[in-house]
Order: sequence, then structure tokens, then C-alpha cells
Amino acid sequence: METESTFKDESINPDDAAPAPDSDEPARAVQGTRVVPSFLSRDSATDSATDSATDAPADEYSDSMSQFITRTMATVAEAPEQDDDGSFLRAPRSFAEVGLSKAFLMDLVLKIMHYSGTPSMAQLAKRLGLAGEIVSQILEALSEERLVVVLSQSDLYTGNYRYRLSERGQARVSEALERTRYAGPAPVTADQYSSVMQKLFEEKQEVSRHEITEAVKELVLTSEVSDAVARALFSGKTSLFYGPSGNGKSVILESFSKGLPGHSYVPFAIYAYGQVIRVFDPSIHIPLDEDSDEPEEKSDFDQRWVKVRRPAIVLGAEMDRSALDLAYDPQARFYQAPAHIKAQNGVLVVDDFGRQRVTTTDLLTRWLIPLERGWDSLSLVTGEKLTVPFRLQLLFATNARVREVADDALLRRILYKVRIPNPSPANFGEILRRECRAKAVPVEDDAIEYAIEKLFEEQALKPRASHARDLVDILIESAAFDGTKSVLSRESFDKAISLFITNGAETEDFDD
Repeated sequence: METESTFKDESINPDDAAPAPDSDEPARAVQGTRVVPSFLSRDSATDSATDSATDAPADEYSDSMSQFITRTMATVAEAPEQDDDGSFLRAPRSFAEVGLSKAFLMDLVLKIMHYSGTPSMAQLAKRLGLAGEIVSQILEALSEERLVVVLSQSDLYTGNYRYRLSERGQARVSEALERTRYAGPAPVTADQYSSVMQKLFEEKQEVSRHEITEAVKELVLTSEVSDAVARALFSGKTSLFYGPSGNGKSVILESFSKGLPGHSYVPFAIYAYGQVIRVFDPSIHIPLDEDSDEPEEKSDFDQRWVKVRRPAIVLGAEMDRSALDLAYDPQARFYQAPAHIKAQNGVLVVDDFGRQRVTTTDLLTRWLIPLERGWDSLSLVTGEKLTVPFRLQLLFATNARVREVADDALLRRILYKVRIPNPSPANFGEILRRECRAKAVPVEDDAIEYAIEKLFEEQALKPRASHARDLVDILIESAAFDGTKSVLSRESFDKAISLFITNGAETEDFDD
């Protein structure tokens, strides 16, 4: 869960703008009045309350502030005006296109100022991910309600003036923080999120055979197993990899996930039913270089979204039921999107399937049915349901018997099922040879053949691919203990295997 200090890390660098004392006077502006859109204007009741709360005449205060902010707008970079051509992820040009209410945007700006000290308009625009013209109008509304003031010691030559909260603004931001402590970029609406996801899903991003080969190149597999693995990963569909532990299932899926090609787009947050749902996660999503070959100019790209490598998430045995739906933080007062939403248009791997703190039936039902229908429903604590498009590749790895993790109805929804068996003697010998080479351990003549014979004749042990790595590690550590050089020989292997297996001792009775 995130605490209040987390948001300070997200805010604008306070070194850029130290808070000014309360005695600072707002800078005066040139003559001329800027009209604030009606949905960002105060009503008569608000005007009366504002007028009575200050020594200066309300009209003089609001007019001069509006004029001042209008002048500073010339220094904020704007997206060029274009025809409404429906460009993909084009930056919103008006409040209607932003889709968020006046009250929410005003509160969001106040919270950013609360955490960042005295930001400039350019900094606020960058922080919000919104065009300068829109931020200008938000500041005009805030100034009319005398919630912000302009610092007189700002840079008069560049017009990059800084703003801070007034006493009224401090009171208002306290109320805003009680509703939600979210102080990041402006969220996208649920409708905007759904629209973008649908467009992303229209073009399938396939993995090449070469990229799949790279994912399994470190493993020694039979041609039949390699072919089955490649076909399942290439399909982009839900797949189950099963078989005894230690034979490379996790390595295959993790390598495939890390090397996943292509890109996607992730919003910083979603706004739905008055609630904020954070989606972008820097521990998962890897932003791509802004200097790309995309046709959109950076200035016209919707900065509320981040272009990232296709997401890949690996979940293990620690996963519980709470990971299946929205997670509400009662301290921060906003939601974190679940893993399968953060992995949209990418890959979600469930390792050690069957050991999670949620039943396999519940887990499969939660994801497989939404994948079939193409949309998922998320529940908020207030009772509302948020429906979003849903598509990703689900990959499961399990050591359990297939019939123990799913019934026929659920198995039918998992199209690909790939068994990763124990290695053959010849394959194990190659794995052991590679391990010795990788760890610079010399191999004596016939040592590999001797090791294979000992392992495959040992009744207490069914050789797995990982045993080669483990035995070489024991051999190296034993040599270090003896103060000798590590070498794979008959003698060193006998010592290593005696430390590795139990020889049936666990079945013996021991006296107290």
C-alpha cells in the first residue's frame, strides 16, 4: 500500500521551487479580461463568499489574476491545432475531451501544489499530462476562488511564473485529500480507456519463431518438447505447462516474458464513478524511448498515457484472492488495478500453479471466462461495476497433476497443454556439461558418463534438469571447503551426491 510519503516522490521537484512566505503579494497584470468557460466560473453564491473573505475587492482580484494567467500562457508549449481526424491517442484539446469534472481537476491541481511547493504553469501542465491552455483555465478558476496566488519574485523575463496555495487553498486541499490522496497525472475516463484498449486489440502482435527460440535456448529439450513449447507460446493463447519440478517450466516462461516483443499503451490512472484507479506501475511497465518512429508528434500525444514494452507479469505461490480484483487503499483512498489489468495486451504468468492462496477453480474461472467473452468486470467498494475490454496471454506452470488443478470444463478452455518431462540420460549429460563449462569447472575423462550412471541407477532420485546445477554448486563449495580446486571427477561427484540425496534415511526410525 502506498502512504502519503509516496506521493511526495511523485510530485514536482521541490528544489525547483521553494515555498514562498505568506506575505508574498500576487503579481499585477496588464489590462484586459479573459473569459473563463462557464463550467469553470463561480456562481453568484461563490462570488459573494469570496468577496467577503478578503480586504481587496473581489472584482479587482479576480480580474487581475485572470489577466496575469492569460499573459503567462504565451510561455507554455501548446499542441498545434488540427482537424479532428481521430488520431490515435491525440492529446485532448478541451475540457470536454478531457472528460473530467471541474471540481476534480481543481482539486487535483491543488494537491499537486500541496506536495510540490510552488510549481510553474509549465510544470503543472507536464505533471497533469494536459495542454497548457487547459491548465491555464484551471488556474483561472482557482484564482477566481482565491485558492492560489502568484509569487511576485517569479521570472519576469520568461513568464514562467510560480504559484502557491493561499490560506483558502490550504483549507480546500485538506478537504480534497480526505476524498483521495491521488496526486498524479490526470486520469483517463473509463470510456476513453475502453476505446484505446479496443484499438490496441485490433492488431495482434505476434512473437516470431526466432524470439521463441531465444527464450528456450538455455534449455536442453527434445525436439518434440521444443516444438510443443514453441507452438503454444506462438499462439498467444492460454497455455498450461506441466510436469515434474526442476525441468525448466519456470525458466521457459520467465525468459519468454522478459523478451516479449512489441509495445502497448498504459494510462497513469482511470477515473470511474468518482474513483481513481491507478494502472501504470513502474515496477512492471517499462517506458519506451520517447524518440520513436511513431507518426504522432510528442506535442500532440496524450501525455496521460505511457508507451511501454508489452507488459509481462509473473505471479507465484504468494498470490491470494485479493490479487483478482481492484485493491482499495483506505489510507491513500484510491484503487490499484489488479495484475491482469496491468498486463493488458501482454502476458500474465502464474508459476507454481496450484499453490496459490486461492483455489485453482476460482482463479481459472476469474480469468478464463472474461478472456472468452473479451471483457472483464471490476468491482468497487461502493458497489459499482466497471466493465473494460480484456485481452492477454495467460501462461500457467504447475508441478501438480493436471486433473488436480482443473476439471474438464476448465481444461477445455486451456487450448494448449505442454508436458515438460524429466531429461533423458543423454540430455542430462549435456546439461551437466554446460553447467561445468558455465562455472569453469574442469571435467575429467569419463566423469560425465560416471555421473549419469550413478544418478539414473539411484532409486532414491529421479534426475531432473536442475540437479545438474545443484550438484555442480555442491562440488564447487565442497572444494572450497577442502581448499582444493573444483574438478568434476568420480571422487568429487560421489562426495557431492552423498550430500544431495537422502538415501532413504527419512524412512528410518530414530531413537530419542
